[in-house]
Amino acid sequence: MNSRDLLFCAATLALAATTRAAEPYVGINLTTSGEANFRINNRLVPNDNHPHPVKLYAGLQFTPTWAVELGYGAFGTWQATDPTAGSTYQARLSSKVAYLAGRATQPLGESFALFGKAGLALNRLDWQDSLGYSARESYVRPMLGGGLAWKLAPQVSATVEYAHYGTRRGDGNGNGDVTQQKVEAGLAFRF
Repeated sequence: MNSRDLLFCAATLALAATTRAAEPYVGINLTTSGEANFRINNRLVPNDNHPHPVKLYAGLQFTPTWAVELGYGAFGTWQATDPTAGSTYQARLSSKVAYLAGRATQPLGESFALFGKAGLALNRLDWQDSLGYSARESYVRPMLGGGLAWKLAPQVSATVEYAHYGTRRGDGNGNGDVTQQKVEAGLAFRF
């Protein structure tokens, strides 16, 4: 864990410690995996698999409108194999994100509410290939999102949302560009 990760966690804990009257909530979302294309031997190769990504989050609701939320997404690992006959070369790319965001909620009657999120996301990419090369990169980008919550019970809601966690630009020719954006569906629990 680097100093940026520690600062992110410390700021979140400090905020949580100053808020005693806030109502906590937690949630879990299944997310779209997205697509990953690899450039192998100057050929664009699609990924061989579709990972099963998930996001966990927790928040503190200060007022009926405003909350702060901390989340972690494990978006899976994409892999690709060189399509050249006789080649055994393989590459893998893993993606994770941690974010801190403010959340605004607007009720739409008794059962439904719209919500929006804005904050910062710490993205982490891990790259490995069958030749022994590996690299890790972390970058912070603005995070935006929004969605709809449907109250199933007094303490349980189903959610559907879109979240954009940021983009990493590659070499300017589209090589190495990574955009972290997901459509998510899940459950949120209030305490």
